[in-house]
Amino acid sequence: MTEEQKFIFDLKGYLLIPEVLKKTEIESLKEQIETIRTNPESLPIHERKFPGGIASILIDHPTIMNILNEIIGEVRMESSWFTYRNAEDKGPTPHGGGRNTNPNFSYQCHNGKIYSALTRVVFELNEVKRGDGGTLFMPGSHKSDFPMPEEHRCIESPLLETYDCPPGSAIIFTENLCHSGDKWTNTDYPRIAVFNCYNFVGCQFHKPSVPQVIIEHLSSEKKKFFRDVWTWNQGGANNGRNLYYDD
Repeated sequence: MTEEQKFIFDLKGYLLIPEVLKKTEIESLKEQIETIRTNPESLPIHERKFPGGIASILIDHPTIMNILNEIIGEVRMESSWFTYRNAEDKGPTPHGGGRNTNPNFSYQCHNGKIYSALTRVVFELNEVKRGDGGTLFMPGSHKSDFPMPEEHRCIESPLLETYDCPPGSAIIFTENLCHSGDKWTNTDYPRIAVFNCYNFVGCQFHKPSVPQVIIEHLSSEKKKFFRDVWTWNQGGANNGRNLYYDD
């Protein structure tokens, strides 16, 4: 993670990295999504939901892991799903924002070290043009000390901003940042995006939702992202060592 990326992430609460995925990876992911939407029974059972099948390449994508290890530390994966929005389809309303003592949402930065806790990674599989209806963010709201006025907790707030990006780009944001879905307006193609959620190994917010049959078909390295919640090694405190090992 570069010093500029750290600065932007701490300042805004999110970071966009263009073209993380290869064209072949994008096409394979879109093919899996389309099959899940239209004919899921044609897929093996462990590929009918994310992050099964080809979607498993996103679990520990090197570019993303380099950043997550910097802003979270050792990570677990909490959930993975995709969105498919045609023109006029809407997303969730604004939520999040403000300082928070909940360990899942407590964003901190101290002595140059970021701690983001619950963090979302969005992979955009189609191009997103500004105004199309990509995710909306309220920069800086992840560490605001004042209550958000009601007039700004809506998608019409002038404080919300969005992005444009080529296919295969990734947006990483702290879940404590005020963010929102938006109505997709592009009539040429849908918004197709994958939403992966990560947390520190000692915290959990979401009820586990990844089917065991998917985890069983993952490689041993990827299975480690779905381990139980704990931070204590058998030999004592972690002391910065890798927590991912087999008992």
